[in-house]
Amino acid sequence: MAKRDYDVIIVGAGLGGAVCGALLAKWGLKVLILDKNMRPGGKQMGISSKGFKSEMWPTYGIPKEVGPFVDAFNQLGIPSKLDLSFRDTALMFRQAKRKWATMVQPAGKQDLDATLNMFKAWQLSEKETQVAMQVLAEMAMMTPEQIDALNDVSLQQWIAQHGDMPKPLFSFLAVEANMLATGLYELVAVWEQAKIMQIFAGSTTGFPRGGYSKLVDDVVDVLKACDGELKLRARVERILVEDGRVTGVATKDGVFKAPIVVSNAGIQPTVLKLVGEKHFDSGYVNYVKGIVPSLGFCCQRYIFKEPVMQYGIILGSSEDSYIDVQRHEEMRAGKIPEVVSLYAVNPAVFDPEMAPKGKQMLLVGTWCRPDPKAREIGALQKRVDEQFIDMFPKEAKYIEAREGYVGPAQVANLSRDSVLPGLGGEAVGLAVSVGYCGKRKPDVKAPIRGLFYVGHDAGGAGYIGTHQAVSSGVKVAPVVKLYHDERTMFGK
Repeated sequence: MAKRDYDVIIVGAGLGGAVCGALLAKWGLKVLILDKNMRPGGKQMGISSKGFKSEMWPTYGIPKEVGPFVDAFNQLGIPSKLDLSFRDTALMFRQAKRKWATMVQPAGKQDLDATLNMFKAWQLSEKETQVAMQVLAEMAMMTPEQIDALNDVSLQQWIAQHGDMPKPLFSFLAVEANMLATGLYELVAVWEQAKIMQIFAGSTTGFPRGGYSKLVDDVVDVLKACDGELKLRARVERILVEDGRVTGVATKDGVFKAPIVVSNAGIQPTVLKLVGEKHFDSGYVNYVKGIVPSLGFCCQRYIFKEPVMQYGIILGSSEDSYIDVQRHEEMRAGKIPEVVSLYAVNPAVFDPEMAPKGKQMLLVGTWCRPDPKAREIGALQKRVDEQFIDMFPKEAKYIEAREGYVGPAQVANLSRDSVLPGLGGEAVGLAVSVGYCGKRKPDVKAPIRGLFYVGHDAGGAGYIGTHQAVSSGVKVAPVVKLYHDERTMFGK
């Protein structure tokens, strides 16, 4: 008869849930991870089609020296599995009524020359260059104490303190808020932005060979080697609560018992659907409903009949391609910017095994509203197609197929059930704005005994989305272990 009693049940096998579960299993707890999909990984689930391998959308790289992935793989005892490949990045910028300028960012740690080359691509004057250098240096050289003082200061407020900032620099910072913090520059905390930029500017960033799904598999292997279990196609329908404490979960295959449940399903779906509002006081429910979501991301895949794309990562932007509050609302009305911020990853440049010989697949897309029912997604994807041809007119002629259009609707179906109007299709999750991010991230402990959150919404901070999920897994696991040990000690 199948085992039905565990120390810990984790709902969702995204990277946060997988890392948390693998660590707990390694520390001797009986762990079960349940996931509704046919493969683990959540938003970093791997796909394979016609000989091509990738994720469903482009994902930013991993620093090899520091960060949550390094911490997680060290603690799991598999540091050698974090196998990264390093290639050049293309930063492309278009000023009004001018052609695209390309600044190649060589693989490896960045130096002053790379920054100056970026300023040249922006065509800054000598005075503007000095101002831009001072602003970026200020952010790069902030001490931890200075960053902590900016936890409740938005990027918009910080920019306003710097007087006449060159427009390309302002656009760069606003686009970075969209890309790195997956939020709007008026709402993102400088605390988050500064930490992210310091980590990646001071590190050697690479892409995992085999893709992020290979890293997910490596983590799951540790889970299984330590007698942990992973059940796929096992949607959790309800987290069970009795007398103010969790007792397990209910699925279509029956009930699984555990005194601890860790939800990787997102804080809003957990509270409002899997547990239910009746088990929380109204103040907490209103707090959860009010947590601000990240932006969404819509993506398509270009199949090239020849390997004509030389860069591993491409970021295209202009002076007016960032999304702010006004443009966010304009998108709702169907108004699409003339130039969108475009982000693309070519997995085969980092690992030739991820594409058939002599071919390439580029994952390319842009940021959008997180509404699974957003009507502008098709128009945004069309704009990405048009812009890519403008950016790469010669290479675009080698595209033999466009496929795999994915966006907020697919995110909601894959990882985050939509439980509130306009939400559910977040590219990374919730809690990316002042008041909810940085040191004010939601508590990983729910106000129900034995219920914890893991993933982007709680536990991790100061990192890009996927990295926040992994950071959360690393940080939540010892909190859960402590609760388990206390409960065991006192027989509760």
